[in-house]
Amino acid sequence: MDKHCIIEFDGASKGNPGRAGSGAVLRDSDGSVIASYREGLGTATSNQAEYRGLNRGLEAAREKGYTHVKAYGDSELVVKQTRGEWQVRHPRMAEQWKQTNELKNQFKSFDITHVPREYNSEADSHANSATYLQDGQVQEIPGKKSYY
Repeated sequence: MDKHCIIEFDGASKGNPGRAGSGAVLRDSDGSVIASYREGLGTATSNQAEYRGLNRGLEAAREKGYTHVKAYGDSELVVKQTRGEWQVRHPRMAEQWKQTNELKNQFKSFDITHVPREYNSEADSHANSATYLQDGQVQEIPGKKSYY
């Protein structure tokens, strides 16, 4: 059975590079929140944190059995690199880009769209909260709708 979901992702870095965190919101196709995620990243750039937010969302979608993904983020760089419109030059970014491609290819369909920052406030809030978590610490906040 095909299952569709929406991922909203963001990253934050206090210093760039500095204390960083990522955030992701996983929504069912009707827009209801399945779960939200925060991950502490230690010291990282905002672009690295953005990629980690997307990848955390993709991992969650896969684990919950979704087959079609629409992702939304306010990082033009991550969106355009993921679409293949811009090259990835930095070695650390290339590693995360490779992981993104491996994850997105596990779905029947994947689409990613750039949105203005004001339309990404929930993921942004989780990313900023995640900057206070320890490196590698992940928090999953369940939504109100069961995904079973």
